[in-house]
Amino acid sequence: MFEEFEKAKKIIDKSNSIYMVAHINPDGDAIGSTCALYFALKQIGKDAHVVCPSYSEVFEFLPGIKDAISVIDKDSYDLLICLDASDNGRLAISSEDYNKAKHVIMLDHHQRSHPYGDVQYINDELSSASEITYNFIKYLNIPFDENSASLLYTGMLTDTGSFNYSNTSSATHRAIAELLDVGINATYICKKLNDTIKEAKLKLIAKTIDNMEVYYDGKLRYSYVDYDTIKNLGIHDEDAEGMTNYLRMVEGTEVAVYVRGKSDGTLKVSMRSGGNVDISKIAISFGGGGHPRAAGYTMTQDIGVEKKKLIDVVGVMLSELSRD
Repeated sequence: MFEEFEKAKKIIDKSNSIYMVAHINPDGDAIGSTCALYFALKQIGKDAHVVCPSYSEVFEFLPGIKDAISVIDKDSYDLLICLDASDNGRLAISSEDYNKAKHVIMLDHHQRSHPYGDVQYINDELSSASEITYNFIKYLNIPFDENSASLLYTGMLTDTGSFNYSNTSSATHRAIAELLDVGINATYICKKLNDTIKEAKLKLIAKTIDNMEVYYDGKLRYSYVDYDTIKNLGIHDEDAEGMTNYLRMVEGTEVAVYVRGKSDGTLKVSMRSGGNVDISKIAISFGGGGHPRAAGYTMTQDIGVEKKKLIDVVGVMLSELSRD
């Protein structure tokens, strides 16, 4: 860790114009890590910016997110720091803006990453990109303020499922304790993220459950919601996520699959595992990626054909599980 962090620090020391970016359709971890590092670098006098063309309105209350820009209006800049993106093809930045950077640093926590950039730090043993960013900011010897601490708390909270997932470690909790000591309003953050929902999102949850199909004696739960339904509810792409969690909660579920139509005409597949099935292997086989318990990909063929393939693959993995 320290070797890559030191390389990254030397580049930062020599850089002034620095941009942070994460993956498209950013979640709490992507926003938390990029915006936290933004505030940290501003503290040491850097010309720092976050590139985030679109995000869910759920995160509008977070500090720094409204300062984010959509494109980089410079011919060149010193440094691009990429967080929570295992592949540079999934960055929320154009290839043109990416290539304007003199240097690129990659900080990621995905198990199957595709390294890129001048410095590549990947640690799949940590809960989130936000936990990596927490460690990196400490390495840079920059004190946490209420803004950066709130953002890092948000990132770790969301990527661990409110500390319910197995990626939550004692180190995660120690980091959280330090962030709480800064004086953040954790109750407010949890209320905004876990206990506040719009009526349209509640209707999407109801539609997802209504469309639920059950396979393999309840071990697989699958639901598909088309884009027209999502659009008619007034829900944007970034706000249509999270439905797999409701499918996964049903007792006896090993794998939950939520397929939704997107505004660009594609279908996004989100999967969650109860812990016994490594769904990252499934996602990778279909051209996607992720973690053993949370993964996804984009359907590229007819949904009828792809659905059968997916259900069959899950069935094979469940049968292997029963033989163990």
